[in-house]
Amino acid sequence: MLWLTGATGQEVHSIDGTALGRVIDLTVRLDPQRPIPFVARLLLEQGQGTSVLVDWSRVTQFEHDRVELRNGDLGSGFPAVAVSVQLGVDELLLCRDVLDTQIVDVVGHRLARVADVALARTADDRLEVLAVEVGFHRVLERLGLRWLADRSADESISWADLHLTSDRGHLVQLGSPASAVHRLTDGDLAALVARLDLDAATEVLDAAGPARTAGAITHATLPVGERLLRALPDDSRALVLEQMPADHAHRWRHRVRHQRPLRGRRFFRGAGWRHRHGTPRHPNSAGTDGSGAR
Repeated sequence: MLWLTGATGQEVHSIDGTALGRVIDLTVRLDPQRPIPFVARLLLEQGQGTSVLVDWSRVTQFEHDRVELRNGDLGSGFPAVAVSVQLGVDELLLCRDVLDTQIVDVVGHRLARVADVALARTADDRLEVLAVEVGFHRVLERLGLRWLADRSADESISWADLHLTSDRGHLVQLGSPASAVHRLTDGDLAALVARLDLDAATEVLDAAGPARTAGAITHATLPVGERLLRALPDDSRALVLEQMPADHAHRWRHRVRHQRPLRGRRFFRGAGWRHRHGTPRHPNSAGTDGSGAR
């Protein structure tokens, strides 16, 4: 097994020994047919603000202390700040969009922060992403405090059981049927949106559709359900209420129409219930960091 933090940062060479740059990130593509993704490309830093993405098929050796590529042209480089526009709509950067960001454990119903990403080799010599480490053990190891890390336990979450809260990670997972968000029960969906910021929560519900949104709001606490209903556009809210039993829908309509909007710190959860401002949330927007708050 390899750790992401140990697999990135080293120099990259061709088979004939030519220095090609330094590997600074790995990408994965979310495949609807495969919940556990493969590493798809390497992001190399070539110096003077230039980067290049190299397909995994070019890799002949990938270890924590050596990365080697087949000889040949790597293709045109691009400014490092423009990496987002070079990615496919289903593609993520593991260091930028996953490492050190918050995730939601959709099984354990909790927020956690990613300390490292566990990579495993397959029989055909590819790398797949198995899990993320969220325990303090890997943080201590990354700091060189192995003697102290040995006293703390590992704590991992399977890739198939998490939802990313970084901007790009969130949006790419919404678009992939293989992602955990599309397999949740109404109760689990309610727990997920309660832990996301308000914009992300409404995006999840929009992707889920009116029927599942109605089920999630039914399972949510009263403050969370009301906050979500108020955040939905009028036409979307009407469709959601139509999916509820008549008595439930009547009570929600009355509450949303007559109660004052919920305010106060008691309604904030983790990163939650903030509206985002500024940078567009489109997954292909240019920039070195599409991860939002970390």
